[in-house]
Amino acid sequence: MDRMRVIIMGCGIMGRRVAEALLPKQSFEIVGALDINPELTGRDLGELFSSPQDTGIVIANDAEALFTRVKADAVVQTTLSHLTTVLPQIEQCLQAGLNIVSTCEELSFPWKRHPELASRIDNMAKEAGVTVVGTGINPGYLMDSLPLALTAPCLRVDSIRVTRMMNSARRRIPFQKKVGSNMTPEEFRQKIDDGIITGHVGLLESINMIASGLGWKLDEAVELPPEAVIAETETPSGMGTVPPGDVIGLRSVAYAKKDGEKIITLEFIANAGVKQEYDEIEIKGEPDIHEKILGGVHGDTGTVSMTINTIPKTIAAVPGLKVMSELPAPCATL
Repeated sequence: MDRMRVIIMGCGIMGRRVAEALLPKQSFEIVGALDINPELTGRDLGELFSSPQDTGIVIANDAEALFTRVKADAVVQTTLSHLTTVLPQIEQCLQAGLNIVSTCEELSFPWKRHPELASRIDNMAKEAGVTVVGTGINPGYLMDSLPLALTAPCLRVDSIRVTRMMNSARRRIPFQKKVGSNMTPEEFRQKIDDGIITGHVGLLESINMIASGLGWKLDEAVELPPEAVIAETETPSGMGTVPPGDVIGLRSVAYAKKDGEKIITLEFIANAGVKQEYDEIEIKGEPDIHEKILGGVHGDTGTVSMTINTIPKTIAAVPGLKVMSELPAPCATL
């Protein structure tokens, strides 16, 4: 079996976790790594692993030179959340004729938020004969492609509600910062308003993927401002104990209406006080379907796995910009 040759673009926490998980797999070969951080470039990629090792893969900072020097099938891009920011990286990969699997949340369904950029990427990918996919555990799976898959036994779907309940204290520190942990309520609101912290990114992308998959024409899709979850008692977090009155995380809600009725509701809750984690999908229709993953799916592990397991489907796909619901369902890869 020929191994799929992969370049890691972005060697932050998620990039290095993807690389560490890829390395022992027999289906893949890491042939290069990229990052613009001067503290990382020039180092062996394996130095960043949880169990450091010598891989012989030196982190480069010149994408064009690396793409010229090594032969690869795909780039795994784990850099930023917003499409306008990562677009130059995507274009550079496409100009080199490389398939892209990205964790950029806005790339999971860019056709509504960034229709012109989506068309541009789609056209470039088709011209290059490669495929671009945005994926992850969420968006990419739990709150969009999985609910869509669960509608397969339904004759009729009236509404879909998805709830993701997470204990943020069990997640990596950047995620805890992203949901406002250990801030005062005033700091939380100011940093949300200023875009310094974002909360969860991708609820509208998930809504639009569901609607597109079911052929629903929405009246509107709305994402409400994130709400701070306040500690009622001293609450341990990965960043220290949070006193009563300060923020331990957030709750984000988005919904969509069709013919005046609310038909999609997504609720994302991540705070250090969550006692029981779960991922829940409720489909009302004929028949009703209720799926609940007790314990939930760990976001970091899930994103690493979804990214890796999407690579083969992306390489084999018809060229263009795709969303997860357009690909064959990914599965674990050796």
